[in-house]
Amino acid sequence: MAKQDPQIDRFSLAIRLSPLLATLILAALWISGAPSPIPDLRFSAPVVARPGTTIGLRAWQLAEDDAGYTVVASPPVVVELRNAAGMPLASTELALSLVHGREGQLSIPSGLGGPLSLLATAEIDGQEVSVKRTLYVGESIESRLPSGRTVTAFQAYELGPIRASNSGPAVELLDPRVEEGACVPELRCVLSVWVGGQDVRVRLRSLAGVQVEPSSAQPSHGFVRFPIVVSGSEGRVDVEALDPKGALLGAREVRLPLVPGGIVARTSARGDRIHVDWQRLGEPRAVLIDVFQGRRWVRALSLGPENPYFVSPGPGVWRLQIRADLFSDNTAGVSSFVVADPAGPERARAAATSVLADAERRGLDPLALAVLDDALPEASVDDAIAAMFAVPSFDVVAVGSGMSSRLGVDQAVELEQERRRWLAAALIFLIGLIVAAVLLRVELLAQARARRLLDSLGDVASPAPQMPSSGRGLWAFVLLVFVLMAVLALSKRWF
Repeated sequence: MAKQDPQIDRFSLAIRLSPLLATLILAALWISGAPSPIPDLRFSAPVVARPGTTIGLRAWQLAEDDAGYTVVASPPVVVELRNAAGMPLASTELALSLVHGREGQLSIPSGLGGPLSLLATAEIDGQEVSVKRTLYVGESIESRLPSGRTVTAFQAYELGPIRASNSGPAVELLDPRVEEGACVPELRCVLSVWVGGQDVRVRLRSLAGVQVEPSSAQPSHGFVRFPIVVSGSEGRVDVEALDPKGALLGAREVRLPLVPGGIVARTSARGDRIHVDWQRLGEPRAVLIDVFQGRRWVRALSLGPENPYFVSPGPGVWRLQIRADLFSDNTAGVSSFVVADPAGPERARAAATSVLADAERRGLDPLALAVLDDALPEASVDDAIAAMFAVPSFDVVAVGSGMSSRLGVDQAVELEQERRRWLAAALIFLIGLIVAAVLLRVELLAQARARRLLDSLGDVASPAPQMPSSGRGLWAFVLLVFVLMAVLALSKRWF
């Protein structure tokens, strides 16, 4: 019996163990790709701020309970403002929210400017976790946070043209607005109609899904306010102007803005405190409140129904966004209010100036222009302010879902895992290449040995023996198997 090539014999054990070695490489690659054990701390803060003001802050942890469901935890969080060298300039410890996570505000010292950094730090399960983000500080810097809501075409505010009647003088002004910015189905909202100084009576006629009580009213200082309730996913009314005898002078169709599942909110200043009144479907519960000046987020707090007050932020025009939880920006209620400045313009003029600041994007508001032209009686200030803020109150300023402590870490882990995938694929392919080369050499040596055997028997005329089909090309099949295993190692789905 012919002896086996001693060079091949040395590789026989390695050939038998090569599948096990490739399997061990894949197993190690799978284990190294396990999820990161770093806690997921989320931190939400503005991008811009002005020196001498405050910024709103929120922080929370996303974790899993024993059943595998995502829950929101509230570990203690400290936020520091640091300069480019990493030196702390200001700090605050966030308070426990009545709804989710932690909340508070941070005072920006006067005289600062340029890019700074915010660092939120928490100790979770004995491990220090932090989130860092950039804050741009400047004297006249403005926020560019996006605003808007996601609604269907049947839930967006739409105002039709005035349809004049031939029975009397033409109606020049018929301007309906939802004071809360949007109605919520099955909750009461107020439709305010501005008619100016015209001697008319206003009547509402439901066209789709609107309950009106009463259906008509006489203007007071140029405004008529109708409490209405919308049922269903669409609300349309006809706003009609009647002469003193009840004859129709003109009408205008309005598609009411709707936010299903949202919050209806109203605010009022009472001394040095602000009262917030909100309604939502279901039992009364605490809500998150974000305070804005323009689009700059300046404060974060939460209120419960048993104590719906917070300290006044001071003179100026302020905007509140009231949310049910951290993840419901789109259904937030919006309400604006004005705190009088003894050294500044009176409240209506301050509100009109604020509304017209968005004129380039929204278009001029005729009511705000009338206020600045002193064309409204003093007694209609509150009604005018509520009507002016109606249209801007439909949009919500998005504060985002927060930056995660896993963001940079997960990216680094993913890059490292990508390097491991390529390394594992290269090792598996190299093993397959070595095994295939040895098998190919075995095949070639077997063919050469067969030829020598025939030559020694003197049967030169006989053709060379053919290798059995079961052994020919085995090296190619083995190499293909290892190539497929190398491709599997590059799969992000499994590794």
